[in-house]
Amino acid sequence: MAGNRLKLNMDKTELLWAGTRRLLQDFTFPSLQLAVGVITPKQHVRVLGVVVSVDLSLEKHVTNVNATCFDIFG
Repeated sequence: MAGNRLKLNMDKTELLWAGTRRLLQDFTFPSLQLAVGVITPKQHVRVLGVVVSVDLSLEKHVTNVNATCFDIFG
């Protein structure tokens, strides 16, 4: 990134370890150490406006969209 004059925005950087529910129940989620800081894994991350969970389901995204729609029209 430094070679291309890019900087990492720690406020917007999220880490997601993805896998099946069965594999993830015994998995310990390690953090990622970078030169600018440590990134801790999250259960849900936002990618291009879509919320993705660790099991790659879109349940959280659908919940957020429904809540937004009911707030607008409610």
